[in-house]
Amino acid sequence: MLTDKFDAYGEVLPDGARDKRDAGAAASVVLGRIGQCVFWLLVIIIVSTRVLYYPAAPAFELGGASDANHAVLR
Repeated sequence: MLTDKFDAYGEVLPDGARDKRDAGAAASVVLGRIGQCVFWLLVIIIVSTRVLYYPAAPAFELGGASDANHAVLR
């Protein structure tokens, strides 16, 4: 038993429109999957590049102990 499909205005869709909609939905699913794969591939590339090029221990140093004492006295 087939059920009728309706458009946004309540009209019954013809059989040809159903076939086009199903083909469009399949293409949309494929493009969605490809888009997700590209997104996560970019995330992996960006994160791995940051890990490789930026060291785990930052090069930032506060300076000597005398500099800290001088800053406290101000």
